[in-house]
Amino acid sequence: MRIKSYLILFLVIILAGCCISAVCEENSGAVVIPGEEWSWSRGAYNTFSGQISLEEFAGKELTVCLTTDLPYDTETESQSMPVFTSVNDRRIVMTKQSDTVQCIPESEDCSMRYSVSFRLPEKQHVDSISVTFHVKDKDRNELKTVSGRIYADENVSGKSGSPFYIHADTGLMTAVSAGAAAVVWILVLIKRILINKKQKTGE
Repeated sequence: MRIKSYLILFLVIILAGCCISAVCEENSGAVVIPGEEWSWSRGAYNTFSGQISLEEFAGKELTVCLTTDLPYDTETESQSMPVFTSVNDRRIVMTKQSDTVQCIPESEDCSMRYSVSFRLPEKQHVDSISVTFHVKDKDRNELKTVSGRIYADENVSGKSGSPFYIHADTGLMTAVSAGAAAVVWILVLIKRILINKKQKTGE
């Protein structure tokens, strides 16, 4: 019985480590920085910039698609959706701006620097935006997904609705939660082992 309990404990630790590694690897590398004149007013035009780590895809032809969780109205969606305005310091002409770009990461610099322009919904107020980049190969197979979130916070600079940004990706938060859950399960197993040991020794 004791050997079985230790084996279960060992497997739980390995599984938790694998989950945390997988989550961090899949979601790592996102940086989202709001523009200087950011506004959370309905219908406001905003920009944000940042970079995506693509070091594992050096020399490969990639397609990067951008999505957000903004609740757009169907009649204004086409004019409001986020579009890339520059990639790796190269400006994209307005007629070719879209939510999808192609790039080939170089071995010397394997990050994709970007700028994005978009408009907030007019009929619904939002105070946070989730930004997700879907990295795909030339055959449109998804290789990686990285995310970041922009928040409005009442305590920033003492002004309600002032924007701030986070460099950490959402995968880190998920990894921490998974790690905490694993620790709880480990503590439960250790407690059960100790209880069984006391029952056998009669203490």
